[in-house]
Amino acid sequence: MKSKKLSALFALIALMVSTLACAFGGGEPSLTNPRMSTNSDGTDKVTVYSGGNAFYAVADLSNVETGSVVDAKWYLVSAEDYESGEIESSSLTIEDKSLYNYVSFELTSVEPWPAGEYKVELYLNGALVHTLNFSVQ
Repeated sequence: MKSKKLSALFALIALMVSTLACAFGGGEPSLTNPRMSTNSDGTDKVTVYSGGNAFYAVADLSNVETGSVVDAKWYLVSAEDYESGEIESSSLTIEDKSLYNYVSFELTSVEPWPAGEYKVELYLNGALVHTLNFSVQ
């Protein structure tokens, strides 16, 4: 009888420890809280820009390991007198996961951006995880 109680107690403790481990660490690598911003740290969220602004796509990192790769692909979706398509792409390899809480990608131009619709796709290790739509007025 005492053996069964101890076994049940150990099973309960093991279940609690594994539940806590999943809650406080581990889990699937992901990009969370994706947002467009007027600054590189993502504190000024926007979806509409003026033509002269730099565009920032920012996302928080969750359970991302050293060596993971985050990509951003920027697209012009539609603008009068402009052909839609990919504008630019960039990539960031996480060199030391302890140094990164978030990633930030910037798109700038010497010329003002044409009014229209844009998007940026964010990839984690080659898999599309978020698409952010924004516009220029």
